[in-house]
Amino acid sequence: MKNKTPFSLIFYLWLGLFTCSQIFAQGNPILLTPPMGWNSWNIFKENINENQIKEIADAMVSTGMRDAGYIYLNLDDNWMASSRDENGKLRADPQRFPSGMKALGDYIHGKGLKFGIYGDRGIRTCHHYHANMNSRSGSYGLETQDAETFASWGVDYLKYDNCDPSPGSNMQEDYANMSNALKNTGRDIAFSICAWGFHNWMPNTGNLWRTTGDISDKWDLEPGFFRGIINIIDENEGLASHAKPGKWNDPDMLQIGNGGCTNEEYKTQMSMWSIMAAPLLAGNDIRKMSSAIKDILLNKEIIAVNQDSAGIQGRRIKSINGVEVWVKPLGDANSNRKAIALLNRNGNTANFTLDITDIGYSATEQISFRDLWDKKDLGYFSGEFSTSIPSHGTNVYITDREVFIHKVPGLIPATQFSVMSGIQIESDSLENSNIGYINDGDWAAYQISITTANSYILIAKLATNSSQNSFMDLTLSDGSQLGSFEIDHNKSQGWRDWYLDTIDISLP
Repeated sequence: MKNKTPFSLIFYLWLGLFTCSQIFAQGNPILLTPPMGWNSWNIFKENINENQIKEIADAMVSTGMRDAGYIYLNLDDNWMASSRDENGKLRADPQRFPSGMKALGDYIHGKGLKFGIYGDRGIRTCHHYHANMNSRSGSYGLETQDAETFASWGVDYLKYDNCDPSPGSNMQEDYANMSNALKNTGRDIAFSICAWGFHNWMPNTGNLWRTTGDISDKWDLEPGFFRGIINIIDENEGLASHAKPGKWNDPDMLQIGNGGCTNEEYKTQMSMWSIMAAPLLAGNDIRKMSSAIKDILLNKEIIAVNQDSAGIQGRRIKSINGVEVWVKPLGDANSNRKAIALLNRNGNTANFTLDITDIGYSATEQISFRDLWDKKDLGYFSGEFSTSIPSHGTNVYITDREVFIHKVPGLIPATQFSVMSGIQIESDSLENSNIGYINDGDWAAYQISITTANSYILIAKLATNSSQNSFMDLTLSDGSQLGSFEIDHNKSQGWRDWYLDTIDISLP
């Protein structure tokens, strides 16, 4: 547009195949999608040992978890001895990990997995602190030495906790010191900040950061340090703007399969962590999980939502009688393709009708729905979509606008665009549809099929209520100019006062 005069259009072409450009945030080249893997704490707490971890590595392969994307095997607290070695370096507990961390890391890498480990910014790790152990297991003041030790063991991921800080220390500085020390090793080591709540400095310091206190194997808990699944969803939702490729909000690990929740509640955790582009770090004993739990963790279509390359964290856009509507654009912020979650917080099944305009489509469009838990296409819907949602359950769908590929020469309804920005579809009293509310910078794109390069006459039906002229430019997807319509305010006296205009164009 060459000015900000609005106009409406019935037959409008953006000639050529439009493709959305995908822009990735500049960040650490690791973790361009949320990390996936397994962590020892939720199921084993401090009671970990070498044979157990090797069996977990074996199970990550045999169960199909590795091939589904779960590649990080992360040891949590208490892998270390209570004392350092004679050179002041961290060392593995000699009874529980007799082969040492380097050998264990080699075993994990030999399975096609990545090796994660745990540390702390304070004097002692959390377990050693709470057990009142006289140890120097934390990395305060020893960040460079410990980072180099981790790198020498082949560590790929560091979860860095927040216990027993040194008197007078500064949290931000302590985390920055370890972040810089890891970078200086020359090894790509994902840095997971575990400080139990978000601070604005975290996205510049780590690859992911805990946004809440510790997750429990419960649906709902009274306010306190430990949170239930639904409490964490609420806390993490407001931080969506900070998530992007290489930088992730971390609402803590998965409790799926640990027995404290129903399978529907576990499906909700898997669903919502995926909608929120959160790390998927399993925390159950995968050596003996049921087929139902395996099906939840290995649902490839749900995982694909989590691992979408655009890295957009979904948002809650509406809540009605205990049912929440969440939307996560896929591929690009302006994409027609979206993941939709319908979360039922109620204690009974909810029958729910979704207003399709709430999720970014017009009431007149045909929108496809695919159910990701039932793994089936449901067809096209216009205006509304009705379903039932189990108590504490979440239905997840992929939606998309009906794809129109228009043959040229031919008629192209203006409402059958592939993607747009800023415009709206409107209808008159006779249910004739057009696009309108078109202002400076707004656009619509159309996919067309041309059998022969040729010169064409393009006819558009236009209307405006402005007192001055405006312009509509037409370009190909490569940006080359095809032509321009001048919307003549003298030829249209209102939004329903249509006139025809033509221009000559050449299509390659």
